[in-house]
Amino acid sequence: MTLPIKTIAEVRTAIKNKLDTLTGDGKVFVSDYNYFTTKTDGFPCVMFEPSELSSVYEDTAYNYRSYTFNIVIVQEMNTISRSDAMDILLNCFEKVIDAFDQDWTLSGVVERVDATGGTFGEIDMEKWPALYISTNLICRVLVPIV
Repeated sequence: MTLPIKTIAEVRTAIKNKLDTLTGDGKVFVSDYNYFTTKTDGFPCVMFEPSELSSVYEDTAYNYRSYTFNIVIVQEMNTISRSDAMDILLNCFEKVIDAFDQDWTLSGVVERVDATGGTFGEIDMEKWPALYISTNLICRVLVPIV
């Protein structure tokens, strides 16, 4: 079996492409970023960065490499209530999870993706407070070791 070796950069691009499908006029997000920032083009927004890498033995020919990305969805609370911001976050979170559930190989770039956990909190953005939800997206790639 010959597999194309997918790098973390290729996986990062595939995640950005998936989030791009949820971003723009009339879509879930106003903006998306493949890096963390407190300066955004609007809300709600989504951003992500790699947070963990590992390689686990599969057999004598292959290892499973896992690339974990922290995905953070942010909604400001300057012009809306905390309750409304939370409602928006929850809806956005469902849309993000649905997008990865429906394309669990990122169009063939990975063997599978899994979203794990969900952490809520408050963060100071550039000009005002915001709520966020953070989840980890674990992307698994089978790579030859011989």
